[in-house]
Amino acid sequence: MITNQSNSWHILGAGAIGSLWACQLSLAGNEIRLILRNSAALKGFTGQIQLSGQSVEGAVPLQAELAENHQPIQRLLVATKSYDCLAAIDSIRHRLSPSSVIVLLQNGMGQQQQAAELLPDIALFAGTTTEGAYRLPPNKLIHAGRGESWIGPINETARNLGATALDRLQQLPLKTGYDEAIINRLWQKLAINAAINGLTAKYDCQNGRLADHPDYCEQMQQLCNETEAIAKALEQPLFDRPLLEVALQIARATGSNYSSMLQDVRNGGQTEIDYINGFICRQANQLGLDTPHHQALVASISRLHPQFSEH
Repeated sequence: MITNQSNSWHILGAGAIGSLWACQLSLAGNEIRLILRNSAALKGFTGQIQLSGQSVEGAVPLQAELAENHQPIQRLLVATKSYDCLAAIDSIRHRLSPSSVIVLLQNGMGQQQQAAELLPDIALFAGTTTEGAYRLPPNKLIHAGRGESWIGPINETARNLGATALDRLQQLPLKTGYDEAIINRLWQKLAINAAINGLTAKYDCQNGRLADHPDYCEQMQQLCNETEAIAKALEQPLFDRPLLEVALQIARATGSNYSSMLQDVRNGGQTEIDYINGFICRQANQLGLDTPHHQALVASISRLHPQFSEH
């Protein structure tokens, strides 16, 4: 039987967002353990994160371990990149039980549905966040901007538990809400990311440049048109105004930001293009619809780092 106020949380994915939630949960009196990628990461972990910015400043002590540990996991927050999600969950699967609760907090779509198929009997929630944070070596975390987060159920087990399973998350200083229709919010975030992130990575520019450059705006329009056509065919609501209008507003509001996808490209790493624009392409294929502009963008970003491409 799950206790609603369980204060034991494991965090899988110790990047900026995972670390931010780990720090906030720890500061609120919860027992937190980071699950690190390998023994080298564990050996190099200093036992604390130096938090600053929009959160209470100071050193936050945290414990860390590897996935191979056999301690049972009650509550798990997965904040890996979307392409690492399934492998990360599989690495700790031996530590889960029917009473476990999992929250996926990631960009993109597709991995949530795959996780639900992998773990049909475990309560699975998914979330989206606009909190801004970034890591600085060796152990600094900058909470760069306050946003809001929404979490909701993506399988029947989670729906039966409801919002009380996430009480600890909703009590944090981070503005967090519960939404039964979380898929709608995931689609909204996906649609915005699909209009902005890939283009900033392709043209190596800040978000605001997309709104200022006529050719980039035209490409945003083409992407938005295709996304809206897919959403309409799926009877999936997006916004109460044109997607392009919303995307341009967000691009301007975050004008000086560098998207996570652009940062991944600059760092020579894998991007989440296959779980953003690629997801839209896969939905289109299932519907028998064409998305030439999304396909072209996926191919363009994939060519930047072919060693990571699934295509």
